[in-house]
Amino acid sequence: MDNLLVICVDRDNDLGKKAGVKGPVIGREKNLEAASKLALADPTESDANSIFAAVKKFDEVKKNIKTAQVVTITGHSKAGFQSDKELNRQIDVVLSKFKAEGFVLVTDGAEDDQIIPILQSRAKIVSKEIVIIKQAQQIESAFFTIKEAVKDPYIARIVFGIPAILLLAYFALGTMSFQIIALVFGIYLLIKGFGIEEPLIDTFKRGTGSISVQRSSFPFYIGSIFIAAFGIITAYNLYLTMQFSNPLLDSARIIQATYLFVALAALSVVIGRCIDVVHLKKAFLLRKYLLTGISIILFWWILNTATLVLLREVDLNVFLVTILGSFVVLLVSFRLSEVLDIREKVTKLLIGVPIYNTNGTWIGRVKAVDNKKKSITYIKSETNKSIELNNKKFFFKKGKIVLTV
Repeated sequence: MDNLLVICVDRDNDLGKKAGVKGPVIGREKNLEAASKLALADPTESDANSIFAAVKKFDEVKKNIKTAQVVTITGHSKAGFQSDKELNRQIDVVLSKFKAEGFVLVTDGAEDDQIIPILQSRAKIVSKEIVIIKQAQQIESAFFTIKEAVKDPYIARIVFGIPAILLLAYFALGTMSFQIIALVFGIYLLIKGFGIEEPLIDTFKRGTGSISVQRSSFPFYIGSIFIAAFGIITAYNLYLTMQFSNPLLDSARIIQATYLFVALAALSVVIGRCIDVVHLKKAFLLRKYLLTGISIILFWWILNTATLVLLREVDLNVFLVTILGSFVVLLVSFRLSEVLDIREKVTKLLIGVPIYNTNGTWIGRVKAVDNKKKSITYIKSETNKSIELNNKKFFFKKGKIVLTV
């Protein structure tokens, strides 16, 4: 395989924050210079060693493959959406200058591994090397280990975050706080025990990564937080007025008070997502979010009716009608939303979608669409020439256009 790109990833942009070097850093000499600056700025920084390792790997690759290059790309200090967006941008810049057919990934084995799906969408990963930093025995003392460990956000949340919440709850609620403590620990142990902590954190990071005051969707994300808070307050106020003559039914009534608020909060997030995909020229995702919004409404309808049946406020027949009605509404929604399905169509929703050749290499983005000719026009990254293709020469798959020739 020719045209190999040895790539080092600094996902949290330590290179920019500590050494003032902007990515992408292309070429052997520039990478050595960048690694030296970072090592001088912070001798304990593992990313400096990763860059040196990438240069070493480049020298090894160069012995067998003449057309090779080494590059270091940097993300953003805020992990998640902003970091991945910046990494995508820098990869596109590098590939516009060096047409890579494969990648040799050099990483320190931390969260930099999350770059793998992004790279695989461009070309194959031929090899991967994990850089392990060897420490002196004197450093491996208990004090240093504890000191460094509490700097980790994950450990800090457990060591400081949870006790802080419990102390604040005790201060605000007095003796009632013991129930709150049991609730907090119960929820945490439940999440930890079923292994859903990381997915929840990832979902939270993706959600918060989408919140930006520079987007028109910002009010909907903020609004969803307050709507959810109003639901919790409403349920809590209802809890204070309950006599609990029937614990099961009274608990169901308290939980029911949150249904509408949770549904409205989720719908607010979906509306924000719809605005974002239009803003980011990913309108092909509109159908997905439209169906998600309808599903949220139907879920609230079914759950609320089921609770009313449990409270003996409506008949079981009403619940059966609700199930049937939800099925009909969802079926009609699938049919009507097909107008937004662009897998078999050529519409303006394709504008901004990335284009890849048969080898999986990114070559440009859709700039214009001709509905009558059923064709798209894109600017080839290598030559900056406009190229028109009819719908027989490409197909849409997983948010990107793949050429068939």
